[in-house]
Amino acid sequence: MLCAVSALAFGGACVWHFRPVSDGRTREERQRIAHALFAMLHSSLTNEVEIKADNPAVPEIIRAMHPVDIELMGRDAVIICPGKPAEYHLASRPGEPKTWILYVAGPGYFGHQEILRMKKN
Repeated sequence: MLCAVSALAFGGACVWHFRPVSDGRTREERQRIAHALFAMLHSSLTNEVEIKADNPAVPEIIRAMHPVDIELMGRDAVIICPGKPAEYHLASRPGEPKTWILYVAGPGYFGHQEILRMKKN
């Protein structure tokens, strides 16, 4: 009996731990966010020290998220938003410069968790 309960508890913990990460958005919305962040990394915005959400160069999908902070650094783009997830982070994969990963982070997430992977030049 104890073994059955232990196995059930372990199985439940594994299912909970390995469940897919969700930010509540569709795959298409995630792709639009990732493409917008990628475009921002390759735009004149990288020359700005403080990027405001109302800047016309910030893509609409990003402005609609009401970011409180936007950071572009080398091959990393980070937006901090109110609510959950608190952070979206696009970065190229080390050793694979054409692979870009969109992560979410903040309360309720265990560090940065991948929600989308894409190939870009």
